[in-house]
Amino acid sequence: MRGLMAVGGMIAALLLAAPAAAQRPGEIAGRVVEAGTGAPVEAAAVEVAELGARAWTDGTGRFRLRGVEPGTYRVRVSRAGYAAGQLPAEVRNGEETWLEVRLAPAAVALEAVRVTAEAEPAEGGTRVSRAEIEAAGARTAAEVLERVPGVVVRSTGATGARTVSIRGSTADAVLVLVDGVALNDPVSGEADLGAVPAHSIDRVTVLPGARSARYGPRAAAGVVLIETRAAEVRRAAELSVGTLQERAGRGEWGSGRSGLVVQAGGEARHIEGAFDHPRSVDDPAVVRRRNADLAEWSAFAALAARAAGGELRVRGGWDALERGLPGQDHTPSPAARQEMERGRASIGWRRASGRGAVSALVSGAAQRVRYADPLPPFGTAYDDTTRVRQASLRVEAERIAPSGVDDPAARYSLFPVPYSLSRWLRGWGGGVEASAQRVDAGALAQTAPRRRTDAGAFAHASAESRGVTLSAEGRIDRDGVTEDVYLSRALTAGTRVGMVRIHLANRSSYSPPSLGDQFFRAGVGVQPNPELRPERVPNEWEVGASASTGSAGAEVSAQAAAYAGDVRGMILWLPDFRFRWSPRNVDVLRRGIDTRAEVRLPGAGVRLSGAWSLARVTYDEPGVRGIQLPYRPRHAASAGAEWRGGGWRVDLFGRYTGVRYPAAARVNALPGFWSTALRAGRDWRVGGWTMTAAVDVDRVLDEKNSLIAGFPEPGRRVRLDVRVARTGLTSTER
Repeated sequence: MRGLMAVGGMIAALLLAAPAAAQRPGEIAGRVVEAGTGAPVEAAAVEVAELGARAWTDGTGRFRLRGVEPGTYRVRVSRAGYAAGQLPAEVRNGEETWLEVRLAPAAVALEAVRVTAEAEPAEGGTRVSRAEIEAAGARTAAEVLERVPGVVVRSTGATGARTVSIRGSTADAVLVLVDGVALNDPVSGEADLGAVPAHSIDRVTVLPGARSARYGPRAAAGVVLIETRAAEVRRAAELSVGTLQERAGRGEWGSGRSGLVVQAGGEARHIEGAFDHPRSVDDPAVVRRRNADLAEWSAFAALAARAAGGELRVRGGWDALERGLPGQDHTPSPAARQEMERGRASIGWRRASGRGAVSALVSGAAQRVRYADPLPPFGTAYDDTTRVRQASLRVEAERIAPSGVDDPAARYSLFPVPYSLSRWLRGWGGGVEASAQRVDAGALAQTAPRRRTDAGAFAHASAESRGVTLSAEGRIDRDGVTEDVYLSRALTAGTRVGMVRIHLANRSSYSPPSLGDQFFRAGVGVQPNPELRPERVPNEWEVGASASTGSAGAEVSAQAAAYAGDVRGMILWLPDFRFRWSPRNVDVLRRGIDTRAEVRLPGAGVRLSGAWSLARVTYDEPGVRGIQLPYRPRHAASAGAEWRGGGWRVDLFGRYTGVRYPAAARVNALPGFWSTALRAGRDWRVGGWTMTAAVDVDRVLDEKNSLIAGFPEPGRRVRLDVRVARTGLTSTER
């Protein structure tokens, strides 16, 4: 551990001490507000004529233009209903130039524009911004991910737990990080995204495929990065009412002065959850779904300031819920309950310049989960509580190499780079990560380990020559339970042909077995398997292409990726010859395609989107070879249409879930189905405040199909949201 920390310190010292080398691109960022009121101006066009670059402001009036070479530029800002403004911006080497723009209301004829999505975070990745989360009316992280192409959200009812599957994976092979802290439960290995309130989320990034080379264990199928709200000067309140007797209220408050910004918020929500449904597929008798209620509470706080030449962020949150576990329709559980309390906190610091960046993150979390049922439909009564405490540290540094310049700093630094390499080497870096965890779980056997300490070190580098970019990532991890060492890698090559960007990647990854699979208390017909091996993806190949084009009238973008990455030792629950259920390792063949496309018509305020995914995930064992794994839909698709105009916003979205098989056989197939969602709302300006009223309808056509058989859905659900918000407060109001 001391060795890893020493390496991190050396890397940090290198980046802080290395002098400026070559000219590096900077950024132009800022905020556009209404003169007089200070209210944010959304969907304003920000243009730099010298670069031919354009960006649009988001719901808070903020914008950002990346990759701007050092120099002086004229920035023009325009928006329908406001007089256009123009001001100079001086971009320095590798730094951010911040602009405060005030537009005066005026009856001018300007082309209507719409906010655009953020740039993709990585090859094949998807990022969902705060503005998009609010526009979709999402209430949990699971609802945010339902709209991400290639992600399947697995649920057990309207108020039950929700986990994610990427490329046909198990839920415990998707790593979910909330401000750097793993959300995956140490007992089950799964992350319940339904327990993460959306109001506390700033953005969500989804990276599909084997990602252990950068993020470590459990990222065998992908990683979900959730960043909670950064401190911002914003005040808002919202009330919601809906079917299933849903009631919710949330609020937030922010203030800033002299470079220090603080913000806090909270939410309370309750859903009664009872509804009528047929007893089962074979029994049309109508029964009442009971014990499906949900009560949850959450709060968050954030602080942002400048410290030691960098940006300091302190974030924390507390979530709690209590819900019923109604079980399957044919064997309901009228008394099963779950209670959960989770607290999290993190302190992050980052310093960036034209020479590179260095960052550090210290985070911790504590969680208590209780499952109880005094009268289960089968088996014995249980009342199990799990308590988890964990802390982690991540130190990362990156060096930006000079481009075509013989830089003495590069030749005489801790990691010298010859001039011949500096001509094409773009950058390199690395870091260390360590975590400690204590688990006390009543559901685990006495032989289960209570403490574990994991450690990892990673490095990465990128280069460019003759239009071809190359990147390499590698990581070494030491498992705190088995004390084994694992290596992961990722190699990517990319180039551009006309307007099309092409990439080819080869990755490896792994996901360790969970404590629950290895050490749960044996019962009647079930037993743990302490001999389980980690799930391994030794070679995942991915080839993809993306393209975008646009004009004043239309913008079109499209992405596609094909992958092949077999899983060696996927952990599945299967019966033995005595019909005793136990987890065991199974080899799996995995092939697939992910596609998506989007068309924007800024002048009309229209956005159209569509996606289709194929995930062929089959057994690679005698007797079942070629059969799709249970509840892995081979086909999934989505389609959306959005319109904005005159303060109105209408969003129609549909999801298709393909045919699923409930067992390892081509029998009892569950038919594919579409589910639809509609959200319509309007904004009003009242002084410096914005009031929004919106109607959200889930399963518009009263669709009652479910991904997993036996867990009925209530069909159409309607919710009314009323929100007031104010941003861009003046210094006296803060």
